Amino acid sequence: MRHLGQTSLRTVSTGLFAYAVLIPAAALLGDDSTKVRERSEIDAKYLWATEDIFATAAAWETEFAAVEKEVAALAAYKGTLGKGAEHLYKALQARDHTEAKLDRVYVYASLLADQDTRVGTHQAMESRARSLAINYGQTMSWLEPELIAIPFAQLDSWMREFPDLALYRQSLDDLFRQQKHILSPREEELLAMTGEVLSVPYNTYNLLSNADLSFPTITDEQGRSRELDDSAFYLFMRSSDRRVRKDAYQAIVGTYANYRNTAAALINGVVQTHILTVKARNYDSCLEASLDGGNIPIAVYNTLVKTVNENLHLLHRYQTIRKRVLAFDDGVHAYDLFAPLIADQDLTYTFEEAVETILTALKPMGGRYLTQMEKGFRTRWVDVYPTKGKRSGAYSSGSFLTQPYVLMNFHDTYEDMSTLAHEMGHSMHSYMSRSTQPYVYSDYDIFCAEVASTCNEILLQNYVLEHTKDPKKRLYLLCEFLEGMRGTVFRQTMFSEFEQRIHQMAEAGKPLTADSLGAAYREIMTKYYGPAYTHDELVDKYWIRIPHFYYNFYVYKYATSYCAASNIADRIMNNEPGARDAYLSFLESGSTKYPIDVLKIARVDMTKPEPVRDAMRLFEDLLDQTEALLAELDMTSRSSRR
Repeated sequence: MRHLGQTSLRTVSTGLFAYAVLIPAAALLGDDSTKVRERSEIDAKYLWATEDIFATAAAWETEFAAVEKEVAALAAYKGTLGKGAEHLYKALQARDHTEAKLDRVYVYASLLADQDTRVGTHQAMESRARSLAINYGQTMSWLEPELIAIPFAQLDSWMREFPDLALYRQSLDDLFRQQKHILSPREEELLAMTGEVLSVPYNTYNLLSNADLSFPTITDEQGRSRELDDSAFYLFMRSSDRRVRKDAYQAIVGTYANYRNTAAALINGVVQTHILTVKARNYDSCLEASLDGGNIPIAVYNTLVKTVNENLHLLHRYQTIRKRVLAFDDGVHAYDLFAPLIADQDLTYTFEEAVETILTALKPMGGRYLTQMEKGFRTRWVDVYPTKGKRSGAYSSGSFLTQPYVLMNFHDTYEDMSTLAHEMGHSMHSYMSRSTQPYVYSDYDIFCAEVASTCNEILLQNYVLEHTKDPKKRLYLLCEFLEGMRGTVFRQTMFSEFEQRIHQMAEAGKPLTADSLGAAYREIMTKYYGPAYTHDELVDKYWIRIPHFYYNFYVYKYATSYCAASNIADRIMNNEPGARDAYLSFLESGSTKYPIDVLKIARVDMTKPEPVRDAMRLFEDLLDQTEALLAELDMTSRSSRR
């Protein structure tokens, strides 16, 4: 059955395109010092339309109170589900109605909290909404145990006798599939009561990284003092000046490293919450427990890691190219991994130019898709620019009763345009699913979430490359393709391997300390990047700045989704008969089937290694094209280090 924690999905992006951002001239104040603007200084057309959810905070308060009463009223159904088909249908409909309203209450508060993490009243609203969600979970903790106490044969009979109840067949099948992991009503109630406590590690990390940390300033390429924040990390990592990259890496990662013991305690805290679930619900491992919610075979996870490991020679080859072309005699350091092979290419886009380019690039998706996306841009789905106190990165949010909402930190670069296409892919997926499916199936499993976003990225990349004739700009774009795959397939699989390792350590009773976490990260990092890579001690603490390690085996889905999306995008671009319609059907399917089966609607089978192997072949082809172009431009070696 559907739980609130799954309905309020905020698909938060990572990897290259989530954070590869530059500061645009429009966002700067002053001559010699870069400043991030206050929200009040941004034109309203660049701010998301939260007033479309609730006109005022007072209206939110009114709805909050009403939802509180509805949550309490749901308790009246306790002990009555066995009365018959029609009564059960009414109970489930009442639950769906309340959940949808609760989602809306939570989404509004979370958007306000993220647009300025310094505003205490907004943080309090989000905290209250989270507490209400936890109270809802406690109030409804009896539902699943009571449902599984009814023999499935009886439920099946009711669904045949009362067709309206058949709406819930897939969710009931899913519930009974997990029957052995559902506890008694009292045990479920006690577990639900732990929700507030179990959220402490992530909430603490979120406030630490987004509100409390202060970063030093550095001197940029032009000798200007630059104010650092985490959202601009990849700005400096993509600088062509090695000194700037190193200074920024040491400043930002070094700041996180100052809190390494606190961060280790927080990571250990979140892993222990996962172990609690394993023990309470009788799973064999944290990985199994995490994947079981979506009915994802563990083999999918392990096959991804195994197949990528079998192809690490390709990533090693890429770093060897980087070392040779940029003449890094001392090897490629962590602060060099994002350094452009070719710099000073004018690929900047205003927000308006980015929107126009995205809409043009996605024409193969057809008019139905594009018309709604254009409307989304026009009706302020997107919160565009970085502002003081705003949450870093990018994500898509929203609920069944709201339009989608996209958080951006747009800095006028190609990478930001790609991030925008990515997040709008999430939002269009949500829009199409919610517009087509009833509430109970209107969401989609996170396993499928990154497919739509990455498909948009790939279509955009190919369009821009196709319309770029200058060989240097083409080389730049080829490198962006490589970086996209490195960041999304290789890097996220590396993160996945680290996440699996630390859970296995904890499951075996080994302590998760700053030292043990650093040692695990160092071992995996050096394996992935190979002989051309030079490891620095500070990199051992890099795991601290990755929020996705709090998301319970999330990041592998970026890698599997990229492999699926590249397969889908290739067939759409090649006009394979029925490919676009099959993909749109996938976007509209929500959770009407298990995620592996939903993805098969789009003609991709992730239970097999072929999609990952296809992605590896694509990466190898990009390497071949890049080396050929480097030779054409006589850039196979450079005489000076940067």
